[in-house]
Amino acid sequence: MAIPSMDQIKEMLGSAEMKARAESADTLAAIRSGFGPALERVKAQLGESWGDVRTIYDMAFDDTFEMKKEVKYAVVGALAYLVSPVDLLPERFLGALGLADDVAVLLWALKYAQPEIERYRAHRAASPAAGTGGGGGA
Repeated sequence: MAIPSMDQIKEMLGSAEMKARAESADTLAAIRSGFGPALERVKAQLGESWGDVRTIYDMAFDDTFEMKKEVKYAVVGALAYLVSPVDLLPERFLGALGLADDVAVLLWALKYAQPEIERYRAHRAASPAAGTGGGGGA
């Protein structure tokens, strides 16, 4: 299997199915419980971008921040893909190479969400209580 293209990632994260999953309590619970270990698995491959992945996680769960819906779907979709045991390139069989699809999806989401990430950072700087509703995970 090949690493998904940016167009394939955009299509997957923008699908009606992904939008429904982004609103699902089960999906959000899975992300909360699996985020910390999943981030540790891909941290080395992400380089300096791992901090931005932590930011999109915080952004997704911060009740004090109103994220644009289309960005929320992409962010939650990317985080759900990261914690999901079902992958295009399963780590269980491919080891570190199996992380390539997770990293590709996360990097696409970071690029797509960049304006919201900057807006969120400004929100957190202006609101001391911001970022405290996230619910752990890492």
